[in-house]
Parts: sequence; C-alpha cells; structure tokens
Amino acid sequence: MTTTRGTAGGRPATDGRRQAFAALALAAAAVVVALGVHVAGGSAAGRVDGRVTAAVDTLTSPHVWTVRELTTFGSPPFVVAAALVLAVVALALRERLLALLALAGPGLTGLTIMAMKPVVGRTLGADGGHAYPSGHTGGATSVALVVGLLLLSRLRVSTGVAVAALLAFALVAGGVVGGGMVAIGAHYPTDTIGGFGTAVAVVLGLAAVADLVAERLRTRTEGPAGEAGPSARP
Repeated sequence: MTTTRGTAGGRPATDGRRQAFAALALAAAAVVVALGVHVAGGSAAGRVDGRVTAAVDTLTSPHVWTVRELTTFGSPPFVVAAALVLAVVALALRERLLALLALAGPGLTGLTIMAMKPVVGRTLGADGGHAYPSGHTGGATSVALVVGLLLLSRLRVSTGVAVAALLAFALVAGGVVGGGMVAIGAHYPTDTIGGFGTAVAVVLGLAAVADLVAERLRTRTEGPAGEAGPSARP
C-alpha cells in the first residue's frame, strides 16, 4: 500500500507499518465482537449510553440542523460516490492496490455491518430497527481511512506518524457522523463505536493483507533482496 524501500536485511521498510495496521485491525475486531456480545438482543440504552447521549444532546442541541446534515457523509449514496472517486484518484496516481481498497474497504465494511445487525439483534427501542453496528459511522470511517492511506502513499513518514494520522482521520470522520447519529436519535453511542471499529478492522485488515501480497509478488519477481528474478535475466 505504500512505497517500499529495502533495508539492510532485505525486508521492506513497510513491515512495521503493516504489522501496526494488522494489530489495530485485530484489536478493533475484538472490541466490536465483545461489545456486540454485551448488547446482543437488547433494546434499551445502558448507563454509559445514557450519559454519553445526554452529553451529546447538550453539545449539539443548538445546531441540530447542521448535525443532521453532517450525518449524510456516512449515508450509502455518499460512501459509494466517495469510494468511486477515491478509486479513480488512486488509479491516476498509479496506486492500483489502493484503487481496489477504495472500493473493497467501504464495500466490505457495509456488507459486514449489514450481516452483523440481525446476528447481534440489538434494536433502538422496543419497536426500532437493528442498530448495532452503526452503518453510517462505519461508512464515514471507512472512507476517511482510505483517504488517509492514499495520502500516506505519497508521503515518507514513520510508522508512528502513519498510524497516528490514520487514527486522526478515522476519529474525526467517525466522531462527527457517529455523534450526529446519536444526536438525532438514530443510534446509541455503543452502536457508533461498533461501526467505527468494524471499519477499522476491515479497512486496515485489507490494507495489511494487500501490502503483504504485493510484497510477495515483488519478491517473486525481483528476488528476496531486490535482485532481478529469473524472468528478468538474459
């Protein structure tokens, strides 16, 4: 997913970044599963949900219209359009794996959330629809992560900076849309955490796998230390 540069040991400089992405994906998946088990089959807001919702209402009540409009950044039409635009941009930059990720990341995030909702069975109130995880939050977060990965593909930064930047992108997008969904009464706060975590698990998991596959293909073609492979020899 990023420009690789060989090290003295022949391992690409992106190994640390890939491992960090994989670790974040696994941690996020664990949180999503644990939280899903906790809220499974429920319909009422828990104590934490109630307190967070009250705080969000206090902060956003003067700006309800703006908050409602911001939630459209997690809507399916916006996510699909954003994914297509990002894929085109990635292709223009000759980042073919990122182009695939731009489509697969948000797409698989949405499908995963759709599959999880009836399994978890949490509803918003007794007569509400399935609420966990939040699809809007997951959609916005997945798009933000792809944007972050695309920007990082053009920059030479350390693993720590890359991870911090990605989390910042994801937290801003997921926080704004997730907070908006809570403010308009469409989700409990824990639903938005589930949506955020699902996007992190899916997108960063795919990024780690895609980068590993790309490295294996490069190694097979060029040799383990960047030497020309058999097909490149006279």
